Amino acid sequence: LRQYKKYKLAAGKTAKSILISCASRLAPFDIKEVREITMYDELDLDMLGDERTALFLIMSDTDDSFNFLISMCYTQLFNLLCEKADDVYGGRLPVHVRCLIDEYANIGQIPNFDKLIATIRSREISASIILQSQSQLKAIYKDAAEIISDNCDSVLFLSGRGKNAKEISDALGKETIDSFNTSENRGSQTSHGLNYQKLGKALMSEDEIAIMDGGKC
Repeated sequence: LRQYKKYKLAAGKTAKSILISCASRLAPFDIKEVREITMYDELDLDMLGDERTALFLIMSDTDDSFNFLISMCYTQLFNLLCEKADDVYGGRLPVHVRCLIDEYANIGQIPNFDKLIATIRSREISASIILQSQSQLKAIYKDAAEIISDNCDSVLFLSGRGKNAKEISDALGKETIDSFNTSENRGSQTSHGLNYQKLGKALMSEDEIAIMDGGKC
């Protein structure tokens, strides 16, 4: 009511602009099926950490019109489970909740996910982010993308090219190799030379990573 009263303070054209923007954002709810699926809470998301449960959230991989529903579901899931862990179980859920988020870049932005991924771990909640490219993460979360990546303890890479391969190559680091060079100079007198060096070599180069067999990782 307080927010509505603030809205009523707006001038005529400004108020109409606000209403049009609001109507545009809420357009999906003009569809009867969308209203029905969000009308009642039948998921009991806060119960997932109480007993072993499997919840499947399935969306179209060609039409992203309703992907915001998946994003909303994850937002509520994390908030409810964190509150349940803190208020009921003293900070940790009795059953670990693992979210396998395939096509993560296609569900839209989860608000404050860069902060959530750093705090949900202590509540026995984890998230596996599955992407086609790291660039997808940067496109959605901008500067927060690096924070999200840094809070992922493990990285599973199933081959690829471009920046993905370079980032993996840099992350693997280098190994030390021995380099031997021999030389021979022929003239009035023949001389031989031997040069010995220790060099650094990438554990896997970008080319090696690009042709890596994903089935043998």
